[in-house]
Amino acid sequence: MLVGLDLAFRIANGKDWFGYKTTASPVYILQTEIPQAPLRRRMIKYMTGNKATSEQIWFASELYFKIDKGWGYAELEKELSRTMPKVLIIDPVFSSVSGKLVDDYDMGQFLDKLDMMRSKYKIAIILIHHSRQAEHSEGEVFHYGSDELFGTTRFARWLDTIIFVDKIRDDEDTGLVDLVLTFQKHRHTESKLSRIKVQVDRNNLIFTEGG
Repeated sequence: MLVGLDLAFRIANGKDWFGYKTTASPVYILQTEIPQAPLRRRMIKYMTGNKATSEQIWFASELYFKIDKGWGYAELEKELSRTMPKVLIIDPVFSSVSGKLVDDYDMGQFLDKLDMMRSKYKIAIILIHHSRQAEHSEGEVFHYGSDELFGTTRFARWLDTIIFVDKIRDDEDTGLVDLVLTFQKHRHTESKLSRIKVQVDRNNLIFTEGG
């Protein structure tokens, strides 16, 4: 939701995203994991809590959509031609492809198709992807940067920016969740980007910096 909802609405409305400026741009979100009914409930809760609305966002809930297949690519192209977004969010990667995430060739085919879309439609592409299971030892949790991405190493090589979202606290009594966003890769910046602390209230899906 931090990316699939919050970032999408902020981009569509040209609002800052935790200190980073955005340019008001149409956004297309392909959601291939959550059915329409619960996705709609989340959207309504977010829009109500944040008093957010936009005619610049398109949501598609397609549970059997596979971009690496010819038919899936063709259908997504039709949607991009119809809506002409500047940003495409694919959420999540694992259910948007039919190939094996660990197979270098399969994911190469998927990323090649994204490159064709990026070139043809002049869009920015945001992938929401899962990490591997964290390693634990003597009560400590170990993270390994961009190597956390589940699947082939092609993902880390292809992406310009990688942001790791770590859940620090999830209070069931208050509904408050503390997150830390770490920039694990930022190809086009000259200096190191600082971590961002974010708090979300599950009761209204309001995201605030700090916490």
